[in-house]
Parts: sequence; C-alpha cells; structure tokens
Amino acid sequence: MNKQRLQAERLIYSVFDTVDPSGENSEFWKREFSTMSDEQFKSYISKSFPFFYQTGAFKEPTMDQINNGLKLLNVPLLESVYLPYKYKDKDGNPMKTKECLVIYIHMKRMKQLLTKKNGMSINTKTRDMRTGLLTGVDKNGKESDHEFESLAISGLYNTINEFSKSRADSMNDKSAMNNTIKTLGTVNLSELPEELSDSLSKNLLSAYYIGAQLYTNLVNEEYMTPYTYSNKQKKIDRID
Repeated sequence: MNKQRLQAERLIYSVFDTVDPSGENSEFWKREFSTMSDEQFKSYISKSFPFFYQTGAFKEPTMDQINNGLKLLNVPLLESVYLPYKYKDKDGNPMKTKECLVIYIHMKRMKQLLTKKNGMSINTKTRDMRTGLLTGVDKNGKESDHEFESLAISGLYNTINEFSKSRADSMNDKSAMNNTIKTLGTVNLSELPEELSDSLSKNLLSAYYIGAQLYTNLVNEEYMTPYTYSNKQKKIDRID
C-alpha cells in the first residue's frame, strides 16, 4: 500500500468515526478497501460520489457530528451563493447571498425542472371531459399530490378548496366564479355553490367503483347516484 492511499484511508475512517462514533461505518469501508488494489482504490474514490453513510433505526448523525466531520474535510457547512444574474456592480463583481446551507445533490436533474420545460397555462377550455384534466398545450396547469400535501401541512385548506374545485374540474363552481368576477371584480369562496357531485374526476371514479360493485360517498348520497337523488323529490301527477 502506497503512502498516499494510506493517508486517504486514514482521512476517510476519521471522518466516518466522527459522524458515526459506533465505528460501524468505518469498519464497513475497511472491509471494502481491503480487497482493492491501489489502482482499484484510486479508480473508486475518483467517482463523483463514491461514499455513502450506512443508516439504521435510531442511528442517524446529529448536526454536531456532521459539522465536525465537515471540519475535518475543511468543507464549510454554510456558504454564500453568488448571483451574477441578479446584479453586478460597475467592476463586474456579482452580488452574493448571506451564508446558507448548500447541498450538492447527486441525482440527475429531471426534465420537468429544466427551464425550457417551464410554462404557464392560459386557457382551461380544452380538457378531457371524463377526467377534467387539461389537454393540449395547457395540460401542465394542474396541481400534483405533493403540492396538495405541502398545502395541507401549511394549513392552507381554503387554498386546497379553491385549487381542487373552482380552479379544477368543478364546472358549476368555475362558471359561478367567472361570472361573479366579471360582474363584481372579486369573488369569495363562500359565494360559490357547494355541490358534492360537481366534479368530473369524482364522478368518473365513482362510476368505476359502481362498476366494481362498490359503494362510495364520493358523489353518492343515501345509496343513490346524483341523478337519482336529484329526482327523489319529484312528483308525478297522474292524469285520469
């Protein structure tokens, strides 16, 4: 084993022992490196992100341990980020942020996050009338499940109500909202009709459940579909 490899291994083990005082992580890497030749070791550590931390139940590093490990590597936990696209002074020096946590993600950037894929929906007329989803060039105008989860965690239930009804596939709500805005200039959620069956996607899902011989209360009431329930109170006059 050459001197440079020995120094590198000692640094690796000291960092893992700092982050994991139990020594299990450093023992794991000792076993891994023991079977490698110097060339294999050099090739392995030359990868972009060669090392990983073995976690377990109730075994996660504390912030103090992480900070101490970074100090051994001479890597700052907090860094200032330069923003040349926002401002440059007369000498061409870019502005920089206050110190913040900078994380280097080792995953490939998804196409959905690329700038060229960004867009804004400006028309909601073209939609699939079975599911209520927008189609064509405006199909990106919808909320994902994780976006709704973030709203729920933040307690923004009125926002969820608006995004899932009048701004989604509740056609009566949408029509009432647009008419009120055109007439008064503003609208309040309390002014919109609250109809259980006013959702294309819920009606479609309910139809699937009925086809599977399952009853749900997504849109049904008293074991009746919306159409049957709306005709429940209608009377038929007999003509003699």
